[in-house]
Amino acid sequence: MNMPGRKLAMLTLAVTLGGIPVMHATAAETEALPYSNDPAVSATQHEVYDVVHRYESALNAGDTKAILDLFANDSVAEWNDKRTYATRQQKMDGYGDLFKIAKFTTVFSYDAINVYGDTAVVRTHHHKGAAVVENGKKVIDLNREVFVLHKVDGAWKIVLYTFNTDPVQGEG
Repeated sequence: MNMPGRKLAMLTLAVTLGGIPVMHATAAETEALPYSNDPAVSATQHEVYDVVHRYESALNAGDTKAILDLFANDSVAEWNDKRTYATRQQKMDGYGDLFKIAKFTTVFSYDAINVYGDTAVVRTHHHKGAAVVENGKKVIDLNREVFVLHKVDGAWKIVLYTFNTDPVQGEG
């Protein structure tokens, strides 16, 4: 593992074990993310990463409004064992209910940041050992997420967020 990757892994482990506040990745740490060598593509990937990272930060803060502002008007969120959240109110209620019972210290591991014109697909997973506090009890959090973003009026917005749980994370 290269040094930036090792540093990112250590930060991830520290957050998992110590409850250290999640911070935005440094320039050295983001080098470990799956960015293209093409400068134009990489710049767009960085824009998309920023949206997903803001989602992660808002999730950790329990900030429903900040999360909702990242979604496009015609977006959906699909979670395990829940009906599809298609309206802003449905998403507001879903995240509101979630934050009543759960406290997150999530750090996404990025598997892919792919850009196809005005559409992007980001795949993430939670590192092994990641946990969420649900109803005061630490629970292993083994999510694999897919974020589909679309450029709306010059800004990247989430049009689909979905996840599934699987004990084998980030492996194909």
